Amino acid sequence: MLTKIELENFKCFKENTVFPLGKLTLLTGINGRGKSTLLQSLLLMRQSIEYDHQTTQLILNGNCLSLGRFEEIRNTGISRQEPIIFRYYFTDKFQFHDYTETTFNRIVDYSFIEDTVDDLVAQLNHIKLQEEVIWTFFDTQNQNFTFKIDELYKPTKADNFVARTNSVEHCLFEPYDFQEKSGDSVSRLSNFFPYSATNRTFKIPINQLKNIARKIKSSSKNTNYWECQINGTIIFNLNKIHYISADRLGPQDFYFKSTLPKFPNVGLRGELTGNLLYRKKDQLVNDKLCLGEDAKTLIIQTQEWLNKIFDGAKVEISGTQTNILELMFNASLSKDRFRPANIGFGYHCILPIIVSGLIAQEGEILIVENPEAHLHPKAQSELAKFLAKVSSCGVQVLIESHSDHILNGLRIAVLDEILSHEDLSILYFSQKIGESVVQIPVHSDGKIEEWPEGFFDQMDKDFERLFGI
Repeated sequence: MLTKIELENFKCFKENTVFPLGKLTLLTGINGRGKSTLLQSLLLMRQSIEYDHQTTQLILNGNCLSLGRFEEIRNTGISRQEPIIFRYYFTDKFQFHDYTETTFNRIVDYSFIEDTVDDLVAQLNHIKLQEEVIWTFFDTQNQNFTFKIDELYKPTKADNFVARTNSVEHCLFEPYDFQEKSGDSVSRLSNFFPYSATNRTFKIPINQLKNIARKIKSSSKNTNYWECQINGTIIFNLNKIHYISADRLGPQDFYFKSTLPKFPNVGLRGELTGNLLYRKKDQLVNDKLCLGEDAKTLIIQTQEWLNKIFDGAKVEISGTQTNILELMFNASLSKDRFRPANIGFGYHCILPIIVSGLIAQEGEILIVENPEAHLHPKAQSELAKFLAKVSSCGVQVLIESHSDHILNGLRIAVLDEILSHEDLSILYFSQKIGESVVQIPVHSDGKIEEWPEGFFDQMDKDFERLFGI
């Protein structure tokens, strides 16, 4: 999971600025203070990776964003020689059986400079990769011990970065098969690692790892459950970002049939929603997201969530022998069907969000801008709880919103234990100097105690003027 982003010299962020993320992150605050800039740092990476997997250039104009020339994204207060810095922090945990857990901590540091030949791209200056692997072993008495391996890869230049990572196909060794009782487990491990009984730790020189790996492999059972490759595909999934922009398409009566992209998504304006819903209608949805007793397919669950959010709604999509897909909505419990143009903007604006949330897979990222557009307050709150449920399925969700109903819907999701308060990150983009981004703590009961100036306080100010309270 992406746990933190740092930006430097990028658009409005001159100084190094830190953005702590959660399984679900809400970006809110003053207009023009960098909410979209943070999201653009991810979307630029997605379209650059799609263009060139080695990411030797930052593609400024692609299928997600069109930001113009390099000088338009470089902070105006720096020199032409200074680089733009994107720094991404990842943490992923994997538990194998009941006795081992592996934590991967990775920092990927991208530095981009001006391309003197093409001002529509940024040239990769260097990539730095730092990685920490922590193994935790549990015994039958619920005690555990850990050890770390720091800097598996040292910082490298861009020209040899890819070759170096591609040369490593598997993790350092396959894990020891802990099948014995706790005392015997420690005893057997001490044959391979220097063991301190006083603090229950193993200490090994990093240059001895290969020798120890050979010993473990030859003396223990191969459990075949450690097949993860250190090639970035597990942790580094910035090319798998579902993005639904604020500029969504209005009601469309029909869609032309088309081939889905290699990475199935609804398109940044929702333009592929009809095709995706039609071609993936029988795809099974994560059990945790399923409502009702009917089938767990994409089309059925899309209808179920529309029905829940709008208190009675249904969507149908049909394809004839031609190249046309027809979309029809039902706004009540009746059997009448209506074209999108006759049902209102809200249904059409929410459809790509629901479909994206249902098809997104664990480890992928979902970005939604202004989910509240054209929605009644109740629908906004229900949609927020839907997105919280999506994040509980391993999909990292980022929301940009100015809606207090979205905020309160997320707080209720915490109260209802759909989402842990520790997994919710609320970032307020303020206008105060030195406090450009403030993280707002949320308690386990959904309460917020710290309300900085400008953070969803306009209703209180208006009521004070109107009623003197």
